[in-house]
Amino acid sequence: MADEIDLSSNPFVPPAGGRCAINELPSELLTHIFTLGWTPERDQQPDEEDIDDVGSDDGTYSSVSSDESVLQRKEDEHKQRRLPFNVLVSHVCARWRDVAIDNPLLWSHVRFEGPPPYDRAVTYLARAKAAPLAITVDRTDDSDVETVDSGAGIYRPRDNDPDLTIIDGIMDLIIPYVQQWRALQVMVNFYPHIHRVLEALGAADPAPLLEVLQLYHHEDTDEHIRFKHPELREQPFRLFQGVAPRLTEAALWGVHLPWSKDGSPFLTGLTELELAYHARDVRPSFYDFARILRDSPDLRALSLCLSCPAEPPSEWPSSGLPAAPPAEGTYDPDAAAPLVLPKLTDLVLAYLEPACVLALLPRLALPALASLTLDLEQEDYSALLAHLASPRSLPPPQPAPLALRGPGVAGAPTRSLLAGLTSLEISSLPASEAAVRDAYRQLEALISLTLNAGYLDSWWIDLLFPPGTGAGRPSVAGSGAEVAAGGELLLPRLEMLKTTGVDGMRMHELVEARAGRGRPVRTVLMNEEDDVMTEDEEWLRTHVERFEFFEGSDDEDVSDSEFGEVLSDDGDGEWEDEDEEDDEDDDDFEDDFDGFMVHVPF
Repeated sequence: MADEIDLSSNPFVPPAGGRCAINELPSELLTHIFTLGWTPERDQQPDEEDIDDVGSDDGTYSSVSSDESVLQRKEDEHKQRRLPFNVLVSHVCARWRDVAIDNPLLWSHVRFEGPPPYDRAVTYLARAKAAPLAITVDRTDDSDVETVDSGAGIYRPRDNDPDLTIIDGIMDLIIPYVQQWRALQVMVNFYPHIHRVLEALGAADPAPLLEVLQLYHHEDTDEHIRFKHPELREQPFRLFQGVAPRLTEAALWGVHLPWSKDGSPFLTGLTELELAYHARDVRPSFYDFARILRDSPDLRALSLCLSCPAEPPSEWPSSGLPAAPPAEGTYDPDAAAPLVLPKLTDLVLAYLEPACVLALLPRLALPALASLTLDLEQEDYSALLAHLASPRSLPPPQPAPLALRGPGVAGAPTRSLLAGLTSLEISSLPASEAAVRDAYRQLEALISLTLNAGYLDSWWIDLLFPPGTGAGRPSVAGSGAEVAAGGELLLPRLEMLKTTGVDGMRMHELVEARAGRGRPVRTVLMNEEDDVMTEDEEWLRTHVERFEFFEGSDDEDVSDSEFGEVLSDDGDGEWEDEDEEDDEDDDDFEDDFDGFMVHVPF
């Protein structure tokens, strides 16, 4: 008789005697496993079909009985697969439910969206106990929102909470937990709603744990000179009584605060700051703007979109970013020098006039800048590119020691701010071909380039070709690619290219031409709306390490970090979203509310 095979360690064979090994795990270990399983999913917006009823806390749970039909079981299994992970594990068995409900970290991310009631959010608040809370209030995409024709066939959302009872009800629910808030994000379509939120925050207690404050007012308007609601302009209150000592990330879209030190003392020590869509009469003054930056020496990311100091540049001090007007008859050389932000790595500038940008950048010294996003339109920004490509864009060099001075000693290096960039995104930037070529020459370290060719002149793409290539295409006849000085290949370290408005044949030619010069592009991302023939797609997939389509915004006129989901081929011909975020451990809050900036509302 042949020896029997020992199946006792086979995971596909149930243990003898009805023993369930996983039930022998200590509750503490099971709690940790649940937390790890919830971490990648916790920030994702739930689908509308997700179960709203997370169940009662009386020990009952949902399950599938053995006598139900196969079809019913399959339907219930499909329904359970749509459940958020934290709810799913609480519906497996009585013990798992007890462990899950008793784990506050599974319930500390609370969302209010759609119309009331908000039973699910209330349940989460109760289960989170004393855990730090990340709260999202989204009043921008309600299922019952109406639209109204505002003229010329343009339909805008109609306010479905005109008496503010819904937003008041939400604030009444969350304000008692203000001392537990770790992050607050509020998104609305109408300014009276966000003003009511500000009033509630002005009456709230201090927020000792608050790290992230993101207030977004998305109302579509063409009025950027005068604030549309003058009766709501003044704010005779201080948010959190002025106390939010741990605040490091602030995003204010169409939302103004009392910008002074007394009005908003918590705008200090920031690591990420986003100011966007402020009418000129509610923007921070030059000195308040300068003070916020000076009080945030660890700032890593700065985004300015249609928002800058309120005064025209002609009224700014002659140099520097002083935080206060100088006393009469005095001169402070430190205040007159460019403000050094030694840790700033990411800068976004959008919808700013050339005069503002050209007055602001020389007042900033950004030695660590690695990523730059520009979305500037309607005027010529050649002078801006010239500044960025010149040594003037860097902090003035320290004087050489006396022993190294004298005839024959080399002067300051010809590096520029562009020379240190590894990532550049251009959504719109009118500029001459010569200015673009000079800027490209400085981008010797650039690895990643994003271009919206639909809003750019042709030479932004033409100049990426090696000299003497691509000339057969009418779009590059007489272009800089043919006459690049010295036969140089611009952007020699370019590895990732993301484009909108470039067809598949053009991308094929560009990738092939750069590979022929020994400088291959390794990653290509193309807008799914662009014209890409099957043969070009197949060639690209074969000749680059990674080729994907991404879903862009309606007009692709802002940072792709704000819009656009990468789509990947799952092998069956269907395109699916690809989540490229790598979640760290549960304590890494940057994964919880990944803001920045132009980082959009999540």
